[in-house]
Amino acid sequence: MIVAADATLWDQQYDLPLLERLGPAQDEIIAHVAQVNASIGVAAKPASTEVHADFHADVRAAMAGMPACVLALLDGVLLGVRFARQLGSSAISDIVASAEGVILGVVVALDVDAFEARTANAWASWKENTPFTPVHGYRLEAQIAAPQDDHRQGALQYLLLHEFGHVLAAGRGLLPEWWNDAQAMRETDDYLYLPLAWRITPEKEVVPLSGNDFPLRGDIAYYQAPRLAASQMQDAYAQLRSANFATLYAATSMHEDFAESFASYVHAIMLGKPQCIRIHRDGKLLLQFDNYWEAGRSAAKRRLLEQLLGS
Repeated sequence: MIVAADATLWDQQYDLPLLERLGPAQDEIIAHVAQVNASIGVAAKPASTEVHADFHADVRAAMAGMPACVLALLDGVLLGVRFARQLGSSAISDIVASAEGVILGVVVALDVDAFEARTANAWASWKENTPFTPVHGYRLEAQIAAPQDDHRQGALQYLLLHEFGHVLAAGRGLLPEWWNDAQAMRETDDYLYLPLAWRITPEKEVVPLSGNDFPLRGDIAYYQAPRLAASQMQDAYAQLRSANFATLYAATSMHEDFAESFASYVHAIMLGKPQCIRIHRDGKLLLQFDNYWEAGRSAAKRRLLEQLLGS
């Protein structure tokens, strides 16, 4: 939770059109991310930044290219997309509250370093390789854009869709709220999205449903020191097919599950863009992971997203 130094200044963001709520990260964001990074041992030291006009235009265009129903849902809750460097991940989202604890909305901080020099497929491939230590001969490539659309704007759009999944999950009864203590969690079936893939144990831990876990899931770590070798990529994705997660990142937690499902559904189904993982060894294709939304295991999540988005 980010505590606003001046709640009025944050609340004034709603006076701006959605696509104009862009700018350098406020001091409260930087202090919050620095504190979180220090607490979990992430070395990155965040800093606010201005961006060049072309980067600003790409962010704005990425948002403008999203479905109208997504933008409409965001308008009353998104406080803005703010620019920073060295966040420790591609972006972060968190609620902003007044000193009295009144929730003002949700803000997204975007790591400019992750996107300045990467196209859509280059960024997606970089991100999807972060859980794995390189091994000679093994290669994972991710595709989220057709060749003619493989530019930075496409990377920004997918990343922002993921973060907007977090934004739209807040306060909707889909999942336990990430800013609350575990003891505040209710029963599994009191939530709309949670019981599609997860359950709450009597000890207030959130674990995958029986049959929705897989052996390598606990070692998947994005944006951190990898705990898997590239030689395990094929096994990880083969095991992922036995679960109902849209992506490998989705399998890491309930909140990433919803954010990835939201991003993937809007990207692949509503916008009709490609989403595919290919794993190679010595130039030979070992595994291709795609067409999740056409698979039966996605049906329950697809119905919920259709209801949320009116699609």
